Amino acid sequence: MGTTGNSDGTMKRQLLIIEKENSLRTALVQHLQQEGFLVSETDREDQVVALLSGAPIRLVLLSLQGFKRQGIAMMRTIRQAFPDVKIITINSGDQLDLSIEGMRLGAFDDFLIPFDLDELMICVRNAFAEPSRQLPTQE
Repeated sequence: MGTTGNSDGTMKRQLLIIEKENSLRTALVQHLQQEGFLVSETDREDQVVALLSGAPIRLVLLSLQGFKRQGIAMMRTIRQAFPDVKIITINSGDQLDLSIEGMRLGAFDDFLIPFDLDELMICVRNAFAEPSRQLPTQE
């Protein structure tokens, strides 16, 4: 876990992946790095605030599938402590209630597993291209 990316000192778009499933997290990290992003990653809820506090992260990919209700709680914490950080949720189709709740809490977008990686990359690029906006935090 931690931050990975180029060490050439160039400014990169930074994001955090919060995913319990190691294979999906690893695949996302590798693909995002190939696309030029600086990626932090974790599978632990207790590391999220520290990672977001320690780097200029502007986007979070948050798995609701593995974390379930804890994922929604993490989303609330992120929204309250870091209101300018955009969140894209990743979820399974059998937990649509979590996706709906995530969108109500201000998720930038939601992807259902299985998802098209190219579509996710377009969404990630769009999230970085869109100016930060402070959404109202909800409980």
